[in-house]
Amino acid sequence: MLAAIVQFSRSLTLLAACATLPVALAQTDTESFFEKIDTLQASHASSAERIAALSALFHGAPYVDGNLGEGTQGKYDRDPLYRFDVFDCTTYVETVLAGALSTSANDFASNMRRIRYQGGHVSFVSRNHFASADWIPNNQWLLEDISEAVGQEQTLMANTLIDKPAWYQAMSENRLQGLPDGIDRSALLQALQQEGKHFKAQQVSTPYVPLSAVYQGEKINRALLDRIPSGSIISMVRPDYDVKKWIGTNLNITHQSIAIRKAGTLYLRHASQFKKEVIDEDFVEYFQKYDSKSTLKGFNVQQPTF
Repeated sequence: MLAAIVQFSRSLTLLAACATLPVALAQTDTESFFEKIDTLQASHASSAERIAALSALFHGAPYVDGNLGEGTQGKYDRDPLYRFDVFDCTTYVETVLAGALSTSANDFASNMRRIRYQGGHVSFVSRNHFASADWIPNNQWLLEDISEAVGQEQTLMANTLIDKPAWYQAMSENRLQGLPDGIDRSALLQALQQEGKHFKAQQVSTPYVPLSAVYQGEKINRALLDRIPSGSIISMVRPDYDVKKWIGTNLNITHQSIAIRKAGTLYLRHASQFKKEVIDEDFVEYFQKYDSKSTLKGFNVQQPTF
């Protein structure tokens, strides 16, 4: 889950955390992942093939909210910079993208930093916390927004105010992770909130394909689904999602996943908060769970350009 939702879940324990370790990739087995990168590079696999192969390694990996931070040198969050045993929805997407982008295992760490942090600069305040305001716009160096090409004339825009200063002020001490005993958490939280005051509230607009476009009466709009490339990043859009009273700001995006096409059928591959593990779900069946009264109105589509 995105860091904004991580804070939401930690503050309320209402939103966004486990299961057994995946057979494909044990907790300490990073070699399998790096070897796969080298194998895919040697085979000249396409970006979609690399994303599919690397993401499949983590099938069944446990879902754990907010599992990454700034490493041992972090000021506010010393959770690992990367890991391969547990994921939330965004760290799963980031790990797969960083691996697929890498020409060798040596590239992975720097790619991960560049995807997770603005300009690749590792710090809590430069992390891409908000998908609509940070993660998507700051990663247009490797992604292209094709929501309009997918939704065509049915494409809509989600608009909201991402109020970062208020988000920082709404934080509590449990936002400080992986710190040793004896640290003055109260003072550290105050320092983090002070850093947050330097941001400005930001109006953001997120293009999305409405769920109503996926269906034509009782029939599935197969032509629309066919316009979603395998390997694309699918972000769930809840326009102007009203959670300000809990986390200090409203949101446009609350979940991220990867579109994977298998035997002609489109799936969402993602670290599911509800299933508590990395799973594949039929794309259509996933969205059929949400009716017109739901706050989930559609999805944004980002196609890798590498």
